[in-house]
Amino acid sequence: MAEGGVAAMSLAEDSGAQAGRCAAIQEHTFQETVLDVAVCVQILAMKGSYIIWVGTKRPTFQALDLAMMTPMDPVPVGSTLMGDSADSPGPSLAKRVAMKTKAQVYLSYNLPSTMPALQAGVEQLLMREIKAIQAAAASA
Repeated sequence: MAEGGVAAMSLAEDSGAQAGRCAAIQEHTFQETVLDVAVCVQILAMKGSYIIWVGTKRPTFQALDLAMMTPMDPVPVGSTLMGDSADSPGPSLAKRVAMKTKAQVYLSYNLPSTMPALQAGVEQLLMREIKAIQAAAASA
């Protein structure tokens, strides 16, 4: 298991939420070494969507991409919301994660774009952790 932890919090209306009206957000923050690069990850998991930040120990937020499935196409649609997507692996990684999870994915990818093997390793890492989050949520 990666270094870090999972925290869950419930957001409810001030008037007191009933059991089915409460939305859960899970925060999962960890660090793992992929191809000799210290990769830091923070995932906010919500029902039907993920907000994912990937970077190094030096926090930066240079890009934000969105990808999601639509009923009209088996391939996710995507858009760069912030930053330059010309050389960034963020848009394609967001689409692949969205396709695998069937969820909306907001991804900020802040690692070198010159290492395709690093990108593949990060994708495997993200999918492993998302599956763990999903399994924990299913058993709760």
